[in-house]
Amino acid sequence: MLPKIILHNSVSLDGSLTSFEPNMGLHYQIAGKYNADAHLICSNTVKVGIELYGGGVPLEEKKDFEKPKRSESLPYWVIPDTKAILKGLLHTCRRFEFCRDVIVLISEENPEEYVRHLEERQLKCTLNVFMLSG
Repeated sequence: MLPKIILHNSVSLDGSLTSFEPNMGLHYQIAGKYNADAHLICSNTVKVGIELYGGGVPLEEKKDFEKPKRSESLPYWVIPDTKAILKGLLHTCRRFEFCRDVIVLISEENPEEYVRHLEERQLKCTLNVFMLSG
């Protein structure tokens, strides 16, 4: 059976995706009603979201190095980060109440230092394998 894909964005009345202040709590509350197993989130979206709405990046704490214990009904956040731009930021995602845990998609191009960074925090990392069919 093929997966069911749902695109969920917050947009303004004129259809814009930028230059307005979305209600992120409401955004994820609505997204949660789809009962998805996973949300695919762009690493740039995460980085900009943290910059705009995070109020600064808190220091990592001991609990950030452990897998969170949350309801299995919550979705995983699957984040492709083949450029390692989220190093030092992923703990903010893990702390988010609407996220079960984070799975990071990496590539062979990622520095080994970033892979170790993910492993130290028990973040699941999966090598990206793209197959194109013709």
